Amino acid sequence: MISFEDIISHISYIDYKKANDKAIKQVTNDSRKVNEGTIFVAIKGSLSDGHDYIASAIEKGSSLIIHTADIKREEGISYIKVTDPRKTLAQISNLIYDFPSKKMDLVAVTGSNGKTTTSRLISFLMGEIFGESASIGTNNAVVGDEIIPTSNTTPDITEVNRILAKCLDKNIHHLALEASSHGLDQKRLYGLDISYGIFTNLSEEHLDYHKTMDNYFKAKMILFENAKTTIANIDDPYGKKAKELFSNTVTFAIDEKNADYRAEDIRKEDGKISFKIKGCEFVIRKIANYEIYNTLAACACLNQMGASMEEIAAAYKKFKGVKSRFEYIENDLGINIILDFAHTPRAYEALFESVPEGAKKIAVFGINGDRNAHFRRLIGNACGKFDTFAVLTTDDPKFDDIDHINEEIIVGLDDYKQAYVIKKDRTDAMEYAFRKARPGDYVFLLGKGEENFMKYHGNEKTPYSERETIKKALARI
Repeated sequence: MISFEDIISHISYIDYKKANDKAIKQVTNDSRKVNEGTIFVAIKGSLSDGHDYIASAIEKGSSLIIHTADIKREEGISYIKVTDPRKTLAQISNLIYDFPSKKMDLVAVTGSNGKTTTSRLISFLMGEIFGESASIGTNNAVVGDEIIPTSNTTPDITEVNRILAKCLDKNIHHLALEASSHGLDQKRLYGLDISYGIFTNLSEEHLDYHKTMDNYFKAKMILFENAKTTIANIDDPYGKKAKELFSNTVTFAIDEKNADYRAEDIRKEDGKISFKIKGCEFVIRKIANYEIYNTLAACACLNQMGASMEEIAAAYKKFKGVKSRFEYIENDLGINIILDFAHTPRAYEALFESVPEGAKKIAVFGINGDRNAHFRRLIGNACGKFDTFAVLTTDDPKFDDIDHINEEIIVGLDDYKQAYVIKKDRTDAMEYAFRKARPGDYVFLLGKGEENFMKYHGNEKTPYSERETIKKALARI
């Protein structure tokens, strides 16, 4: 527990009023999580204003309120007025959990694509080489044998610190996490002691939030501003820019010959890719070209941590991949069913271009409503560029009309005169694709991955499982 005086000495503030000496146990910006001993931080967001929930927080037992707006202060309640509540939330959270990030090797991976696979691979390799490790990312955190559901790709700072503290309780001192642009911009990692920051790539995404690619890139670079060691893919133009801004950045690449870590002697055969990094051979048990970059990033990080390339290569042989990342689904139809979380135009293109030349491709997908509407035509274009038959279906329509979403995808398909069919029900869509495919063809099931919900009518979540849907569709054939 900490005191009011501890907080005042660790944050910047405009003014404060101390009205009690009640014990302080935790901090949150979610009034639903408030109980006795909780500091409530009122944050004005894009959809709601935390100041509207101050009364509810007090009713539930909060005796200390952090705020930015001018408000009426109740008797018996302590208040601190600040200018940057997200920063304050992070500072108090770090204090309450006694700065757990300072007691471990923390690796953060950012980029439009590759965050999940790269962070999970790094976590696996750290575990094999240095002892038990953990990870935080899309859908969950993994701490030892415990799987902890998480709220976002990069959870709130209080969630992150809680997980880091749990790691230390279990004597785990190595963790890799995904650092999203939203998470970085909203200070969800503020004040953490990040040992290694990795940049994978940048493609047009989240412009509904960042507005411009320059803003998007600046959000990503918040990680590099705070990491002790920075690592970047310089085959990507924004990776080159990161290297220019942070001159000590360690680099990796396939094409750029001056990279510190480079994949060489790349060969594709029997559904595998083999290549060498600093003389050590690596074999990826799938044909996705972008997996080479994920492997390069992980090797660069582990080697910088002190592991030899020979140790890394030996441990890598045990890695079985990440669920829903170019994952082959077993079937009796003789077709290549690939489950993947891809949801950006570049991710679609990376998948399609990995397929052997001449192989027929079918993609089953929908596109989220509400955000990144400009993706719709671009993803239609991606199918057209790579001659991929599109089976349009449903994927988190939220407030949007499914027909409207599909109409915008069709514009992109029509740009290339690409054939398609619409099957709104996802099981029907998969069944259609499986029946249409012939042995040796590739059927991509895209967008949902391990998500356990479908969003209709805004953010209302309906339980959903892509794997169960696949089973149902296959059972019909």
